[in-house]
Amino acid sequence: MDKQELAAYTAAVRALGRREHCAAELRLKLGQRDYPDEVIAAVLARLREDGHLSESRFAEAFLRMRLKAGETPWLAAQKARQRGVEEVALQDALQAMQDDYDGLEACRRLIARRDPLGLRHADENQWQRQARFLRNKGFDAATIVRALKENQQEQGMDQ
Repeated sequence: MDKQELAAYTAAVRALGRREHCAAELRLKLGQRDYPDEVIAAVLARLREDGHLSESRFAEAFLRMRLKAGETPWLAAQKARQRGVEEVALQDALQAMQDDYDGLEACRRLIARRDPLGLRHADENQWQRQARFLRNKGFDAATIVRALKENQQEQGMDQ
């Protein structure tokens, strides 16, 4: 490994020490530091050999982080694709998480975390804002309506 490869490898390991990255992200980061493409390819190959770079590990960590933020697996997968995660690793991670994911329960938790007292159901505009927020998290309309109605009923605000 020459001096330039060693410097690129060190920079990549530092980045991976802060958080998991996919190969596309590291390629971009190293490219921004003006390393040649052949050096970047060699470094990425070496990182995979050494076990520092794993698409499946990144996909799993990324999806878990996005789900914890209240997003649906579908939306989290879309964001992972935008980052350049390999589709095979992403599908494997999605399949592993899909078994444990309950969309309605996740929607309920998000509503409870965002509005624990049910104050956002006071009028139609607030209800619509809450529904838009949930839609932006990737929930489908049926799940949103069901969760919001259940929350309304729990808060004693039947209409």
